[in-house]
Amino acid sequence: MEQEIQLNKHNKQKYPPMHTADFNPALNDIIIYQTEDGEIKLDVKMEKETVWLTQAQMGELFQKDRTVIGRHINNIYKEGELEKHITCAKFAHMGSEGDQKYETTLYNLDVIISVGYRVKSKRGIQFRIWANKILKDYLIKGYAINQKIKLEHYQELKDIVRILGNMLKNQEQLTSDQSKGLLAVVTDYVYALDTLDKYDYQQLTIEETIKGDRFQATYENAMEAIRSLKDKFGESELFAHEKDIMVKVVVNLINQNN
Repeated sequence: MEQEIQLNKHNKQKYPPMHTADFNPALNDIIIYQTEDGEIKLDVKMEKETVWLTQAQMGELFQKDRTVIGRHINNIYKEGELEKHITCAKFAHMGSEGDQKYETTLYNLDVIISVGYRVKSKRGIQFRIWANKILKDYLIKGYAINQKIKLEHYQELKDIVRILGNMLKNQEQLTSDQSKGLLAVVTDYVYALDTLDKYDYQQLTIEETIKGDRFQATYENAMEAIRSLKDKFGESELFAHEKDIMVKVVVNLINQNN
């Protein structure tokens, strides 16, 4: 099956049957579908993790008159098989002269498949198989790109936090409680990021353990910790104000699970 990817109006590239590495969803939103015998060739729009065709394109695909396609689509919505507001959309585009804006009604893969079943078209089955493969490649590639971006941002964040921590270490004002507190937060944050990173890549190990009596959470020491936070940060009367017995309930639940 021949497939082309349209990068822009003036630049088309041909590819053999698509592999994940060939497809970049950030660059391409139009894919050319062509049947094996070369009789049908369609510009297929990709948007919102599905493919879209007009009624005219479906008529060409299924080799049926456009009015027949329109009647089937109306029945699909009338019978409640699909919801129109989810499966139908209007896409704006400029005319060939570039001076006038038009709206085209397109229908997603669910509608295309449903129409294909109703007209009993073998072409519809071929298109469904092709479209599902394209969407799978699209989603896999898109996921890989998103993961790469997240990883890059994660590394940048760790570097920034480390630099900030080093700067604070070298400041003469570090003796102030605020600077010490900020440094502690930065240090703990980097440690938490590293721990999560190791967990994601299954590299997390227990490096050191401390033997001793286990800490027992009680209502009293919980309230003592809350009061210490209020002394540091809670100028508002609402801060650290015990609403009901929820603190006791939470402490009891913690002890039951230990």
